[in-house]
Amino acid sequence: MRILPVEPHHIPALSQLARDTFTETFGPLYPPEDLSAFLEKSYAPEKLAAETADPAQFWRIVYDGDDAVAYLQCGPVGLPHPDADPARAGELKRLYVHSSQQGKGLGRMLMAIALNWLGETYGDAPQWIGVWSENHKAQALYRSYGFERVGEYQFPVGQTLDDEFILRRQP
Repeated sequence: MRILPVEPHHIPALSQLARDTFTETFGPLYPPEDLSAFLEKSYAPEKLAAETADPAQFWRIVYDGDDAVAYLQCGPVGLPHPDADPARAGELKRLYVHSSQQGKGLGRMLMAIALNWLGETYGDAPQWIGVWSENHKAQALYRSYGFERVGEYQFPVGQTLDDEFILRRQP
């Protein structure tokens, strides 16, 4: 496994991986038109190229041989919570592992990388995560790192609005 900073030549693989992992994790929850609109809006190569070029964002992509199998994104907190200050605190925005690689410790490895970056970048400021209210597996992982639920919001996937939890931890 190779964990690399995302560079421009990784964008096609990142776009495909992001689409694949979101679809395998959440795809059956949405009408096809909502899923398609979300994937195009969120994971289009041009969108990811702009996001990965932003120096405030921290991205990593994981390769197993020639295959992209996981990725991570952190950056300034953007969650709708009154205490979430993007000038002072960071958020783990995305952490996805392809189903073929789950159960091998890769998620925990990426979590450690994310928390390390958040700590180095934001010091002792709170660390934030948004998670789907029914993703109990991810919630259990985040709880094991000391994240606690402090709010809720709705996340749009096309025309569908998901109920999401806002989690925070004090390092």
